[in-house]
Amino acid sequence: MRSGPFSRLWKAGLVSSTGDWVAILATLSLADDLAGGGGIVLVLSSRIVPGLFFAAVGGVIADRLPRKYVMIAAELGRASLVVSLAFVETIGSLVLVNLALEALTLLFQPAKEATVPTLVAKREIVRANSLSLSAAYGTFPLGAAIFTVLAPLGENVTLGGLLPGTVVGLAFLFDAVTYLTSAAIISTLPPVPKRPSREGKKPRFTPMAPLRDLWEGVTFVAGHRRIRSVVLAMTVALAGGGIIVVLGKPFATDVLRAGAAGFPALLTAFGLGAGFGIVSITIFGPRFQHKDVVFALALLLAGGSLGAAAFVKTLFGGVGWVSAMGIGAGSAYVLGFAHLHEQTEDKLRGRTFAALLSLMRVGLLTSMMVAVPLAGIFEGWLPGLLERGSRVVLLVGGITILSSGMVTLWSVRRSLIALGHIGDRPAVGTAMEALRTYRKRQTGMDVTNEVEPVEANDRKGDQQ
Repeated sequence: MRSGPFSRLWKAGLVSSTGDWVAILATLSLADDLAGGGGIVLVLSSRIVPGLFFAAVGGVIADRLPRKYVMIAAELGRASLVVSLAFVETIGSLVLVNLALEALTLLFQPAKEATVPTLVAKREIVRANSLSLSAAYGTFPLGAAIFTVLAPLGENVTLGGLLPGTVVGLAFLFDAVTYLTSAAIISTLPPVPKRPSREGKKPRFTPMAPLRDLWEGVTFVAGHRRIRSVVLAMTVALAGGGIIVVLGKPFATDVLRAGAAGFPALLTAFGLGAGFGIVSITIFGPRFQHKDVVFALALLLAGGSLGAAAFVKTLFGGVGWVSAMGIGAGSAYVLGFAHLHEQTEDKLRGRTFAALLSLMRVGLLTSMMVAVPLAGIFEGWLPGLLERGSRVVLLVGGITILSSGMVTLWSVRRSLIALGHIGDRPAVGTAMEALRTYRKRQTGMDVTNEVEPVEANDRKGDQQ
């Protein structure tokens, strides 16, 4: 973190993410002014929909072109587009610019994620992902604070008539500056050499090369068992977790009777839990040899906690279970990304993360679209606590995440079997040998060369 290429990439992400949160708050405020609640829904959808169509193309570009320059071009493009938002006057124009911004984001993210393993040692990938996640989501309070500070200054800052003299205009200008700063920092990175492919020389470029690259990425993700299971599990988990974003406010207000403070309390609990999970994985994650197993266990914690939250009667109980869900979700996010970094070959890494980001958007959009209608459908269907439809949908979300964790555990059963034979591992074998030596010395028995064949026979018998 003090020096080196990854430090610069992380600082660029930190600056860019802070500006992103400022711009998102300004965009939601502008959408509300232009079209009310319907405008907010359209704007949020415009940030998700491009992932359904453009994410795969972004992955191909990230794997085909130098990733450093892809990131710089994306940041410069986003800087120019976000400034134009200051002059938007219709909800349609706002949605179109947001679509273009998200398309450039889908160029930047796969290139960035594919670059991380080339800048850090394999043993540091978990910590690198934890730091990247902290920069991406931990800057939300900072972005909100900056937007609050900019609010009273908006009408007084016009830059000689270049800005319309509004709060959102100044916020969008601030975001453009953060993108330019990020591009400047990324430009100082050394050329990132791609690790050699196992297949030797790369095929030359032809008009069909992009389609070939796209198909190669799809078949790799679909055919690699340890990649496929994690990608699908993260997709399903985000779909289940997205339910609490949509139903959290009515659940806290109408079901738990917690008033206006209920939903912020749940969000805070989730954030603190996720932060604790991220810090824990940062400390202990590098020691995990089978990250996909721990990833599945984290999903079980997240799903079980969300399902349990559906039965609580008080805000205190909701806060407790939602914080536990955050621990599982934060841990699973970091471990999932670290596992994909380790298991994916460099030439396919951009397309792998593009597929992950695309599918995660599909899951999130689907859950946001069906959560409220499902809550209305289930209202009054079941007796007792589950009479409320929102409780039923939260329970379904918990079961969904729990199921994805169980399926992932089943898919990594070979790793579990390996863990079951932990006594055959050299470190444990060395520890057992030291324990036997200590016992012999305590009992007065001399340690002779005859110990080795006896131990070998014991191990052979254990294996049989």
